[in-house]
Amino acid sequence: MALSSFGKILTVLDLFSVSRPVINVDIICEELGLSRPTSYRYLKELVSTDILQRLNGTSGDYILGPKIAVMDYVSRTTDPLLQISIPFMRDIAEKTENCCLLTYLNTDYCIDIHHEVFKDTNLLSYGRGCPRPVFMGASPKVILAHLSRTKIHDYYQRFASQLNEVGFSHDEESFLARMKKIKKQGYYLSHGELNPQISGLAVPVKFSSKEAPLALTVIASKNRFEFINTDKLIETLQDNAAQIEKRFLTLSESDQLTGYHHTPEGTDPILTNNTYTSE
Repeated sequence: MALSSFGKILTVLDLFSVSRPVINVDIICEELGLSRPTSYRYLKELVSTDILQRLNGTSGDYILGPKIAVMDYVSRTTDPLLQISIPFMRDIAEKTENCCLLTYLNTDYCIDIHHEVFKDTNLLSYGRGCPRPVFMGASPKVILAHLSRTKIHDYYQRFASQLNEVGFSHDEESFLARMKKIKKQGYYLSHGELNPQISGLAVPVKFSSKEAPLALTVIASKNRFEFINTDKLIETLQDNAAQIEKRFLTLSESDQLTGYHHTPEGTDPILTNNTYTSE
């Protein structure tokens, strides 16, 4: 599908990353295949709306603008899904004395849209909005397992080499079999997939059979997991996931009366810099 002019302008934002926080017209021309006049026009449009801002003291470098921070604040403080989930996640973190994450699948990567940390636990790696692989960790695996067979096949085709490299599956048949097992058991437990010292246990939070679920995940050190009652932890996560689903369903039914609609796949938060390990 051809992108609209607005959509083409927004492709400039894809050029930013943690490793490249600054771009210029040459990068836009080279990576997006645009002419210099078009690139300058896109930059002008983005700067005029505060999505980008020119870096002072440079000949033409640009960074993300204040509107990005504003939109992230709006997302964090008003998204009804987060407002429903946060009290449950906070309770999980306090009762289990572990970190609790809520993870979203965004096509080619996963992002954690919220986390609750127990006391001053410091498990640094990923953070809210920081893209991470779909082929490693408990959260992505439990999400993928609940997709349609067609979508699972598509993910395997795109990430077959990575799945083989990390030792998860060596062919499509074994991948499909593992996905089927994860879906049937209703959870996935990972050990050291993203960080050698970290384990994670994830369950799905399902809102619709047509949409990818979110993942509700508890993470802790591998040493700590050796002393955790895994069955009890699975039960705790599944009970809380069910309550989040129920609360969201009630909200959705109420919103239909006012014309408001919200789906998990519409939750695509802007990047921030809070960091912690994800599994």
